[in-house]
Amino acid sequence: MSEKVLIETLNMGIKNNHIDAVCFKIPTSAKTAMITTKNRYAAAPVILSRKNILESQPRYILVNSGNANACTGKIGSSNSLKCTNLISQKFNCKSSEVLLFSTGIIGRQLPMDKIEKKLNSHKFSFKSSWKSASKAIMTTDKFNKCISRSFLINRKKITINAICKGAGMIEPNMATMLAFISIDVNLNKRLLNKLIKEVNDTSFNAISVDGEMSTNDSVILISTGENKKTDFNISSNYKKLSYELSFLCQDLAKMIIKDGEGSTKVITINVHASKNNAQARSVAYSLANSNLIKTAMFGADPNWGRIIAKLGSLNHIDYKPEKVDLHINKMLIFTGGIQSNKCNLKSLNKSMKKNEIVVDISLNSGSSSHSILTSDLSHEYVHINSAYTT
Repeated sequence: MSEKVLIETLNMGIKNNHIDAVCFKIPTSAKTAMITTKNRYAAAPVILSRKNILESQPRYILVNSGNANACTGKIGSSNSLKCTNLISQKFNCKSSEVLLFSTGIIGRQLPMDKIEKKLNSHKFSFKSSWKSASKAIMTTDKFNKCISRSFLINRKKITINAICKGAGMIEPNMATMLAFISIDVNLNKRLLNKLIKEVNDTSFNAISVDGEMSTNDSVILISTGENKKTDFNISSNYKKLSYELSFLCQDLAKMIIKDGEGSTKVITINVHASKNNAQARSVAYSLANSNLIKTAMFGADPNWGRIIAKLGSLNHIDYKPEKVDLHINKMLIFTGGIQSNKCNLKSLNKSMKKNEIVVDISLNSGSSSHSILTSDLSHEYVHINSAYTT
C-alpha cells in the first residue's frame, strides 16, 4: 500500500448531480489524530469517529457535505454505522477502521437508500486530488480551501497537504469547519496528539465569525509514516515541524475568516498585558463576537466607543479602566480613560475601509496576551443565514 494518502471524490446521493463526498485512503503505516467539537449535541458521525479512533487505527475516512446528520437521534446513529459498514465491506476492513464526518444542514436524516446504492456501485480508483477533495466538502463556502507546502528538515523534504471548509458558525472548539491534514513524516501517537493540539490552539481555535459553535467540526491530522529516519523526539526537529504546520493552518484559518458568510474584512484582535491567559482570551472573544463592533467594522465607522463599552461590560476581567490603551491600525485612539489627542476620526475612518483591520487593546494589568481573527457583519450574512434551509 502507498505511504501517501489517496483520495476519491464522488457523488454519494445527497446533492443532485454534484460531488458531495470524499473518501481518504490512509497508509497502513500511518498514525491519525483527531480533535472534535465540544458541542453537547455533537453529530452522530463525530460520536462514532471518537469511538472508532480509540478502537482501531483508521484506514479510511468518509466525508459528506449537504447533510450534518446532527440531532437525528437513534436513526442518525444507525445511519452513521451503516455508512462505515458500507465502506468496510467495500474495502474489506473493519468498520471501526473507518472515520466518518459530515457537514451541512442539522436535523435531517441521510438518504440511506441513495447512499447505499451510490457507494456500492461507485468504482473507487483513488486518483482524485486534494483540490477536488476541498471542493467536495464545501457548503456555504464561496471558495475552496486547499494548501500544499514543502520545507526541509535535516535536508529531507517534508510536505504538508491540507484542506478545510468553513464560512459560518465559526467559533473555537471549533467552528462549523472540517480540516484534513497529511504530513509525510513518521510520528508516534504521543507526538502526533501533542502536535495537533498545539497547532489547533494557534489556528482553528483562534478564529470567530459569529460566535456559534457547530455540532460537526473536526480536525484530522495524519502522519503518513514516510521519512522514517527523521527523529522528531529531537526537540529542534519537532519545533520546526510544529512551526511549519502551525503557519500553514493559520493560513487556512485566515481563509475561513475571509470566506466568512457575508464577510468583507478580516479583523485581528490582539489583547495585550492581561492579568492571565484566560482573561486575555475572554476579552478577545467578547470583542470579536460583538455585533456592534462587527457592524462598525463593516461600515468603517470610527466609533471606538463600542470597543471600550464592550470591554467595560466584562466584570470578570481585572484591569484599571484608566490604564487601558486602544490602537486601531496602529493609531492610538484611546488612553487614560479618554480619546487620545492623537486620534483623528477622519483618518481612522479612511483606515477602517481597508480589507484588513488590526485592533490592539492593552489592559496593562499583567503579561499575558491572546490574538484571534474575526470578520465583520454585513447585510449578506443576515441574508445567507435567514434563508439557509430554504
